[in-house]
Amino acid sequence: MKKWMLCLFVPMVLASCNYKTNAYKALEQEKDSLLLEEQKKTAQLNQVMAVMNLIEDNFEQIKEAENFVTFQTNQEQLAQDSMSQVLENLDLIKNSLTDNRQQIAGLKKQLAKSRLMSKDLTKMIERLNSKIQQHTKVITDLREELAQKNVSIQELDQLVTELHENVKNLENNVSERDIQLSSQEKQMNKVWYAFGTRKELKAHEVFTRNGLLEEGFDKNYLLETDLRNLTEIALYSRKAKLLTNHPASSYVLDKVNDFLVLKITNPKKFWEISHYLVIEVN
Repeated sequence: MKKWMLCLFVPMVLASCNYKTNAYKALEQEKDSLLLEEQKKTAQLNQVMAVMNLIEDNFEQIKEAENFVTFQTNQEQLAQDSMSQVLENLDLIKNSLTDNRQQIAGLKKQLAKSRLMSKDLTKMIERLNSKIQQHTKVITDLREELAQKNVSIQELDQLVTELHENVKNLENNVSERDIQLSSQEKQMNKVWYAFGTRKELKAHEVFTRNGLLEEGFDKNYLLETDLRNLTEIALYSRKAKLLTNHPASSYVLDKVNDFLVLKITNPKKFWEISHYLVIEVN
């Protein structure tokens, strides 16, 4: 009798160990994937900050060149050697502003294709574009002052024309950019959830024992929402168990009128492993 029971028990233990091993491997793979994604984001962010520092350095050079040109422009009469230096500084301003425009445009495209775009980065880009407009105004004022002295500089006229066209294009693209960013942000914050009895969940192929939904599950059965707006879910049941992986410290199951309510206390942490939530209720 004991040998017979042992024969039954050993395969069950081995099966259980194999199941835990598979679940552990699946979690390890998902953890590695998340870690790799985080490393990519860090590398992208470092690259973005390096470009922004380069842009800021260009603005410093532009400011110094503008100060020199402004000082010379305020003189009653421009000497020949001073005019040569004015032209050199104007050329520096033109090249630096052109480079900054291109760098900013490149940043916008890079961020639009990644998940790095945030309100802080958006504000930084807006501030950089605002600086270009400010320097455009300075150049415009200098041109007017030089015109009053009967000094016409072709390079300066061309620079002002190009800058005004660029500002106009930036203003026209603001609305389109905001719509695109809003759409991307909404997509990044999409989550799906469902709760039901084991029978219901199995019927829609969303029942899971290892915390991961298998390929081919019925996505239409899950409700779609924005994680920023989802703070709690009334489960209408006295017993509930989360089947997908979510950190225990990011939520609580509270009783309200004898029924459980899932309260998400830390949305960012709650959804960091998976954007799918499946709950078994009894």
